[in-house]
Amino acid sequence: MNTFARGHWSDEPLEPTVPDSLGRDRFVSTVISRVNLASSTDSSTVFGLVGEWGSGKSSVLAKVRSGLGDEWLVGDFTPWSSGDSGAMAVEFVTTLADVLGEKSSDETRVQLAHYATFATPLLAAIPFLGGAAKGVSENILDAVGKRAPWHRQFQDLSKTIEAIGKKVLIVVDDVDRLGGQELLTLLRIVRLLGRFHGVHYLLAYDQDTVEDLLRSTGSVGRAAAFMEKIVQYPFEIPPIPRAAVGRMLGEILGELVEITRVQFDEVGLIRSSDLVAILSSQIRTPRTLGRFREHLLAFAGHVESAELDILDYAAVTWLRLSAHGIWQRLPDWHQDLRTGESRVSFLKAEKIADAEWIDRISGVQAGESPVETIAVLTFLFPGITFQGNGHYYEHPRGLSNPKYLGRYLLLDIPEDDLSDELVLLATTRLVAGESPDVTSELAEIIDDENEALSELAISKMTEVRRQSITTSSQLLEFLVERVQRRSADSANLSSPLRGLRVLLAREIACAVLSEVANAEEIITLVGEEESLRLVLLAPRSIEFRNRADEILRGFGEYWHAQLIERCDELRKTGKLGLIADLIVHVYSPEEANGLLDAVVSNYETYVLLASSFVRFSEWVGSSINYEMEFRETAFAVLISGGIRQRFAPDIVQEAGAVRYETTDLPTAEASEEVLRAFAVDSVQRLAVRETSSTSAAKSDTARPDE
Repeated sequence: MNTFARGHWSDEPLEPTVPDSLGRDRFVSTVISRVNLASSTDSSTVFGLVGEWGSGKSSVLAKVRSGLGDEWLVGDFTPWSSGDSGAMAVEFVTTLADVLGEKSSDETRVQLAHYATFATPLLAAIPFLGGAAKGVSENILDAVGKRAPWHRQFQDLSKTIEAIGKKVLIVVDDVDRLGGQELLTLLRIVRLLGRFHGVHYLLAYDQDTVEDLLRSTGSVGRAAAFMEKIVQYPFEIPPIPRAAVGRMLGEILGELVEITRVQFDEVGLIRSSDLVAILSSQIRTPRTLGRFREHLLAFAGHVESAELDILDYAAVTWLRLSAHGIWQRLPDWHQDLRTGESRVSFLKAEKIADAEWIDRISGVQAGESPVETIAVLTFLFPGITFQGNGHYYEHPRGLSNPKYLGRYLLLDIPEDDLSDELVLLATTRLVAGESPDVTSELAEIIDDENEALSELAISKMTEVRRQSITTSSQLLEFLVERVQRRSADSANLSSPLRGLRVLLAREIACAVLSEVANAEEIITLVGEEESLRLVLLAPRSIEFRNRADEILRGFGEYWHAQLIERCDELRKTGKLGLIADLIVHVYSPEEANGLLDAVVSNYETYVLLASSFVRFSEWVGSSINYEMEFRETAFAVLISGGIRQRFAPDIVQEAGAVRYETTDLPTAEASEEVLRAFAVDSVQRLAVRETSSTSAAKSDTARPDE
């Protein structure tokens, strides 16, 4: 039986002509063969088709019916559509009359009607207590048998049915839909009212449900033993072969791939095989498989629109259908599943043992196998394994990424999230030198007052650019404009400006390395001060650490040429210190030694120049604080030792004259008096260290060899 032969899945039984895909053809043939052994003269026989809900009992019934020969008259009795025992008895004789059809006369139909009217009160009188009540039941039956009217009617009907020369099979599906008392009435009909020779029954039911119903009535002792008395030949529906489930799951994923147009890489193929293997052991009925397929394909369009990983989507869909309680707890458990640890305090976390996962899941889905659910979770999350085994492979846009959790629960992009495709498309087109509407949309998001969404856009853009050093002037211009629009945010702790500057610094490095723009062009585009801040950021990253000289050389040469000519201007605008950092980064100490000596004419210009080497380092925590520092290395290179020695006595005389704070400053500013004092004190400390180092070196030289 191919459960998926139809385009739209429904829970209706399959047509008998649908080819078998579950390996049940031999089972069906066996049932047909055994039913065929019953004759038109045999005592009434009850066959049972036993299987859990959704196991395909109705589809098997359809195949059995179609496999019976012309010697059979087959009818469907639907007891659960009746309101009480009387209505059920009437429904039964009506079914029997319809089955006999043209083979029966009007007189036979009248006989059946009288028979039902007479026998109905007896249905309520006959208890099914078993054991102690057995004698009571037999006495009632004996009493009924001695009453001539009923006895004659039963015999007359039996002879009439037998004379037709056909075997009759009454099929009763969905027996487990009945209530407890309704079930008892049905069994009384089968056992008493309908026990005609040549009339046989095929009941379809779930064993556990039927036994629970019988126990609920309080009228039956051992429910299982009782059913054994009623049903002489129970046929247990075979489980779906695991290989068949795996094959059909593969077909379902194939349909999903076709709809979403996804292509698997090597890791994707491995993950696909793992997921099929995990779910194959958990799918036991055609209904479960069909329901899973229906939900998977019904929302397949959301995979693309919400930009989900197709296999995580399938696994989450399975959890939603088969372990709904666990699915609901994914937000609460997400960090634990991702890290494999449970936080016991702000600073301490403990590893979650297998036994704890078992307890957690069992507490949510009592009666279900926690191990099966754990297997699905090990596919979705890196932090959970079971008995040392896991199925997680790193992949983009996965459920384990906190940024995407909301998408899998909503099957949409939440308001606080942003389309990956929009960022990818806009960034790709900017690199290609295009400026379509999609780039304007991205610009609006980055410039928006919603800082969280802006930060997310920058983060996604950085992720897109991580694997490429090819850039374009359009992308540089785009980022420069974004930085300029947010320039007023520099004091804002949560501003996306920092992330923007890091991304722009990277693109500047890429532009230099790929010869998209030279240093002078970038300085013109970005501005002198901003470019000085940015060009020193990229070499600090692992990505460009070994290419710092290539990136910075052009900028160093530009400022080397500007330094002497514009020194006083650069000092006054605060750029001199940044240029000094750049120069000593690009040039060797020998090349840069004494570069600023020419601008030192007296002690006052010397101190003013030293003040330009003061900088403020930013420290970000619960608030933003600043620390005043001195660019000692750059100062010692760009101002030669001769100049420093020349003014050393004046420095000693002025040092220590002013008290000030250097740490935990609220702003990156200080008065001219404090800047001067800190610069003088820093130059004095440098001189002291250099003197100590020189004395130590002389001492080592003078010491005789031992």
